[in-house]
Amino acid sequence: NAGILNNVLGRSSNGSGNSDAWTIAFWFKPGTSTNSSQTIFYFGSQDIANQGQIQVKYNGQNNIKRLEVKYGTNNNNIIFLTQLNSLTVGEWNHVVITYNGGTTGSSSGSINTYYSRFGIYLNGVDITNATIRLNSNYGYSGSIIGQNLRVGRYNNSQSMRNNCKVDELAIWGSDESNDIASIYNNGTPRDLMLLGSQPKHWW
Repeated sequence: NAGILNNVLGRSSNGSGNSDAWTIAFWFKPGTSTNSSQTIFYFGSQDIANQGQIQVKYNGQNNIKRLEVKYGTNNNNIIFLTQLNSLTVGEWNHVVITYNGGTTGSSSGSINTYYSRFGIYLNGVDITNATIRLNSNYGYSGSIIGQNLRVGRYNNSQSMRNNCKVDELAIWGSDESNDIASIYNNGTPRDLMLLGSQPKHWW
C-alpha cells in the first residue's frame, strides 16, 4: 500500500527541506541473471514518464553488476550509479540511500547542488562521491506521489530475477546519514527499533 509511505517518501513540490527528507535501508543479495534492469525498490506514480518516482535497481550485466538509483521521471531525473562490479553475485550487501529534502532541479548551474541532496552507502561506507552521476534535463522539480509501492519490480516490469533477495527493508522520514554506522551495525542485522531514531516502517 503506497499510501502508508506517502507522508514519508512523498513530497508535494520541489523539496521543502527536512520535512521531505527520508532514508531507505535494506540488505540485498544479487542473483545470477545478467538482466540490466532488476528493480529492488520502487515508489511513485504509475505514470513513470511524466510523474515522480524513486527507483533502486540492480544491473546484473557481466562486468557491470552495480546499483542504480533514479529520482524523478523518465524524462527529468538525477541518477547515481555505483562503480562497476561493486556487487558480487550471491553475497549480501547492506545499502542505505538518504535524501535531505532539498531541491532537486532543474537548473544546469545547480546540478551539483541537486546531487548533494543524496547519500549512497554500501556496507557502511559512504560511496556517494565515488558514484557516477547522470541527469536528464538537469534534475526533477516536481512532486513524488505514492501510487505504487513495489519491492522486486518496477511499476509493472523490470523484476528481480534468478534468486535476487531483499531483506530488512526500513524507511525513515528523516535523513539518517549521521547514523549509518548504527544502522549497519558492523554487518550484523539488528533490532532497528532500538535506535535513537526509529524507522517509520520496517519489514
